[in-house]
Amino acid sequence: MTKPTELVLPALRGIMGDWIYYTCLVSIDQIAGRISFAKDIHKIEKLSQMIQRDLNKGRIDQISSYLRNQDERFFNSLVVATYGGQPNWNPIDSLNSNSSADFVEHMTEETINSVGFLSLSGKEKLFAIDGQHRLAGIKKAVQDGLDQDPPDDLSVIFVAHKKSPEGLQRTRRLFTTLNKTAKPVSKGDIIALDEDDIMAITVRRLIEESSFFGEDKIAFVASNNLPATNFTSLTTIGNLYDTLLNLFTKFDTELKKRKAELQVRRPSDKSLNEYYELAIEYFELLGENFPALQEFFDASVPKNAVKKHRGNHGGNALYRPLGLAVLTEIIAKLSHEYELRDAVELAASLPTTLSEPPFLGLMWDPSSKRIVGSNMVTLREVLLYMVGESKYSDPVLLARYRTSLGDEDAELPDQVI
Repeated sequence: MTKPTELVLPALRGIMGDWIYYTCLVSIDQIAGRISFAKDIHKIEKLSQMIQRDLNKGRIDQISSYLRNQDERFFNSLVVATYGGQPNWNPIDSLNSNSSADFVEHMTEETINSVGFLSLSGKEKLFAIDGQHRLAGIKKAVQDGLDQDPPDDLSVIFVAHKKSPEGLQRTRRLFTTLNKTAKPVSKGDIIALDEDDIMAITVRRLIEESSFFGEDKIAFVASNNLPATNFTSLTTIGNLYDTLLNLFTKFDTELKKRKAELQVRRPSDKSLNEYYELAIEYFELLGENFPALQEFFDASVPKNAVKKHRGNHGGNALYRPLGLAVLTEIIAKLSHEYELRDAVELAASLPTTLSEPPFLGLMWDPSSKRIVGSNMVTLREVLLYMVGESKYSDPVLLARYRTSLGDEDAELPDQVI
């Protein structure tokens, strides 16, 4: 691939809030060759890869076909971050008009100075922070052989990006802000990028700073489904997000808030540290009270612990995302009656073996040796019954338990208190 050479683009310079941006006309082949995806705005490579994995191949094919076959094609602007190299803004100092109206004399100096050229040396790193599907469709169309003479000119808005912690935060916030207004932002994007969502910020800190979930100890998957081929992770990044959501919204702590309050406005650094410290405290308490979890947290080779506690034999429910989710809901309910430490200690008296009641038949199917998720409410309430906290009466819960198991003779497990 040949090195990009200097490119001079007609541009308008604008200011919105504290962003300075340049709206330029860029040919479609230059876009395909110079601009990459938003993978450079996170220092953890796997989080960056999540962003690109979220690209929908069907949409990419549709966009590529649209560019090749639709004469009336039109796109709105791509938003592109740039760092490195030497982007240079060259304003036009003066304008002349040959028209009788001579409109130039009515233009302010500020207006004149907003018109000019942006030069790119070719050494810049350019990546799209809004319009990634369009960019992927452009790349595919050009790669497949786009017959345009002359090539389309597209509107591209360039913003400056810095690779400092503050710069990364600023660009991540712009990414999610732009995408939130365009379409629902995927859960993976929120976790990887959102700078206002407290759960997302705390997830990233747990991965980057704590010993609980290093890159090899958590699956970079936005759902609650662990890949069958994963033998090193306790859970998924999506399940960790949901665990924190429950911790911050359902536990009876001083930090408890509604979900919407936790997602839309970044609190102070002091407040963020408090949420992070609560998360650390929670996982420390889980480790202290559940030896199987402490074994994982302490493991230098996590696959040894995972092999022991998760597999076709069933194993420990807490090594499954659904099991960790149910446990967190149990402790959340107990936290309204007990201090957090005491709530975790009481929950630790519950069984955790998948091949035994109440998990057997409700969460673990011994015939298929698979996790089933259709009975989670019943499982949660049976576990709560065992610690004296179910919202159902005993007869109602027993009937529900028997129906879920398909066994009219089943009896509720013994209570542990």
